[in-house]
Amino acid sequence: MKEMPHPLRMVLELMKASLHSESPSTTLFENVTPQEWKECAQLASKQGVLVLAWDGVSRLPTNLLPPRKLQISWQLAAENYEKNYEQYCLVAEELTNLYAQHGIQTVVLKGVGLSSYYPIPSHREGGDLDLYTYSANPETMTHQEANALAEKLMEEKGIEIERDHSDKHSNFTYKGVPIENHHTFLDVKSCELTPIVEKWLTDNLKPQTVQLTGGRHILIPSDKFNVLFVFYHTAQHYGSGIALHHLYDWA
Repeated sequence: MKEMPHPLRMVLELMKASLHSESPSTTLFENVTPQEWKECAQLASKQGVLVLAWDGVSRLPTNLLPPRKLQISWQLAAENYEKNYEQYCLVAEELTNLYAQHGIQTVVLKGVGLSSYYPIPSHREGGDLDLYTYSANPETMTHQEANALAEKLMEEKGIEIERDHSDKHSNFTYKGVPIENHHTFLDVKSCELTPIVEKWLTDNLKPQTVQLTGGRHILIPSDKFNVLFVFYHTAQHYGSGIALHHLYDWA
């Protein structure tokens, strides 16, 4: 069996340290060349775990840290993402409160929602903000009507809604943050099994409140929901490639 490249072993060890809030194995980082450190950082970035890996780096003894130039750029990347994450949290709470005033329940899926499981939530990287909007009271408004109203409220603010990207969500940008407004959790047309899984997810959504950076509160799905949703969502992405970014969410 071919031996795992050393930079990949480094990334995995840094991730282990990050997720378990422990010090990395020092033997793996002895006599590491600047090129290996560079490849380690590049691999972590490609896998969507650069900031999480930085948590592991910061737990290394001083004499085993990467070259100073790489340290600085790595730390700056982490700080920049933290700022972006704060904006995501602000927007998530703001839209949650806005929609609630109109009888719409908002649950934050994937990225920001899953970040609450991590030791340092602001270091779980993400690309957009996934919202599932539905009726807070089905007796006065259907879930479909609530989902459409969420989009209408944005259009009334002059925000353009893109509805032709996917059957499961529409897209728009709010205060610089890309948003997906989900009609469904999964692409229910992808295979015969998916509608069954979709119904199970709906039955087990059971939102729970979590606190984000800055004391902001949002709703995320139940743990039971996320165990299957993250796994199934990753499986649906298998054809286009999955990364450590996906696997560590499930872990």
